[in-house]
Amino acid sequence: MSSKGHSGPPGMGGEQVGGSSAGMAIHKSEGLVPINAQGLSTIPGLYAAGDALGSYMSGGIYTQIGSSLAGSAVQGAIAGAAAANDSLGMASKLDVSEQYLALVNQQILAPLKRERGYSPAWVTQVLQGVMIPNFVLYIKKERMMQAALAYVEELNEHHVPMLMADDLHALRLAHETENMIITAEMKLKASIMRKESRCSHYRLDCPDIDYENWQAWINISQDEKGNMVLEKQPFDSWPNFI
Repeated sequence: MSSKGHSGPPGMGGEQVGGSSAGMAIHKSEGLVPINAQGLSTIPGLYAAGDALGSYMSGGIYTQIGSSLAGSAVQGAIAGAAAANDSLGMASKLDVSEQYLALVNQQILAPLKRERGYSPAWVTQVLQGVMIPNFVLYIKKERMMQAALAYVEELNEHHVPMLMADDLHALRLAHETENMIITAEMKLKASIMRKESRCSHYRLDCPDIDYENWQAWINISQDEKGNMVLEKQPFDSWPNFI
């Protein structure tokens, strides 16, 4: 709890609840899965660093203030040099069809062309109402996470296709809302799969650390039908879906 007479930065004042965040994850514990020490992701030619890379540098909890920023700077320097070196020989490998570019453009602008649907702000409010309660976000148990997941899947299936925008600002918000919904689904499914408590992940129904079965990260990929696939990656190995 915050002390009387003290407040945080603008918009961040008020009472604190154990360092929890509405994002349901710690910096560096999410992002693109690296397949080597240079930050190369499972997408050929795409490197990442900082919060965009699931390097697990901070792990499940912070060790000291500033460690995340310092690590991101180092990762950026390493990934940037590796990406620049790789790019020297990639120009001839890039082959994106005009048909595919037109499809991507159509998908990006779709909310601007809808005449009926939901505003991104309203859908975001519904998502926050589902994800932020402490019994979903912070003190987890499977029954409540399954209930939250049902709401999130409903938003993804029936509200995301109806997001609408009347200007470019709202268009950005529509895509951000869609991404938040997908991320919420990923984190709920990962939290349900990890049947233990560890660092900032606490489950009331599985309160102990499981050293036998859960010395592993959870990686999420997409199968050919677009479904999420969750699998373990042992702490001492690189991912096995590459």
